[in-house]
Amino acid sequence: MSFINDNHYFKDSISAQLKGMGYRELAKDDGSNKIYYCDVNYNDRKNPTFNKCEIVNQLDNVNPLGNKKEQYELHMKYYKKRPEYLPFTMSFSRENLDDISSLFINNPKDGPLVYIVKPENDSFRNGVGLVKSKMELIAHLDEFDMYDDWIIQDYIGNPLLLNGKKFHFRIYVIYVQTKDYQVAYLSRVGFIYTANKEFMEDTFDPDIVLSGESTPKNVFYVPEDFQKNFGKSKWDDVVLPQIVKITRETLTSVLDLLKCPRGNQKCFKILGYDILIDNDYRCYLAEINARGVTYKYPNQQFLDTFYKNILKLVLPNEPLSNKELKMKGIPYERILYKRGGEIMENFGNQGDKKLDKVARFNNFYMKLIFPFLGLVLLLLIIQINWKDLFH
Repeated sequence: MSFINDNHYFKDSISAQLKGMGYRELAKDDGSNKIYYCDVNYNDRKNPTFNKCEIVNQLDNVNPLGNKKEQYELHMKYYKKRPEYLPFTMSFSRENLDDISSLFINNPKDGPLVYIVKPENDSFRNGVGLVKSKMELIAHLDEFDMYDDWIIQDYIGNPLLLNGKKFHFRIYVIYVQTKDYQVAYLSRVGFIYTANKEFMEDTFDPDIVLSGESTPKNVFYVPEDFQKNFGKSKWDDVVLPQIVKITRETLTSVLDLLKCPRGNQKCFKILGYDILIDNDYRCYLAEINARGVTYKYPNQQFLDTFYKNILKLVLPNEPLSNKELKMKGIPYERILYKRGGEIMENFGNQGDKKLDKVARFNNFYMKLIFPFLGLVLLLLIIQINWKDLFH
């Protein structure tokens, strides 16, 4: 069996692992009827060569997750209301600016009215900016005239700060799909990306209000650097459960729309969730990087282990449970599992704990109730026999 490896960031790691398993690397299609594994660019996913792949690292269409407008509308359609982790959002184009004019007239907030605008279907902070009036919005659109379709959102103006700077989390989710099941794993290893300059209110300076991996000094790690600065309990008990909820619910809302490039393939996709956090430790979804995910300035440990662990998730015939992940030392948590049209997964480890509590309660209850029922039954028998004795 053979494999094709066009991965830009982890090419050596992937090749070494698959060659170690006895697979032969192909520089290009050699005419084989089947290729075991293909790691290719999203734009190449429909290449006829990759239809031969048994396992491929792309989905047929990532827009239900990666297109900001589509993701928001599908989420609202599925859940019928906007969750707290999704900022108020409206979509618009240059031709229908009047549809959002009311946003700059009726101010439901206390304090200055500020919105963040983003191209509907781009990433890496391209075209992102802050506006507080319709005139500023028009000026921003003119500056980025290559985009026609946009979204406008509430701006989170009270960010939690790391070293005095605004930051966001980059959280990785590995989504895997076959004709039989869909499963998602949340990585326990991720990044914190800070802004270039220390935070100040009432400024639109991109180096202050936009966080990202511009330089190595902007890159930190979760959970260790967050725990070091804000405490382990804040991460374990406050932030992580919100991240599990955000990733699980956004995926659940679009499961029926996610398909492999070819029907009988196993496919997977690395999703990069960018999540904001305010100074009350409330988390918000900024965007889901689905078309392409970057890994700027990672340390050597991340480079050595990230894709090795992904292959451990993807290559087995059946999905791994949280118990199996822990036993194998794979730093992921299974947050979603759907099989046979039914979502079977509990709410990650938080759900595991709840189920464990229920199980312990049920065991205690059953141990208590059975002897009690036995005693009641015995007393009833004695009472009946006693009456028979005197009659």
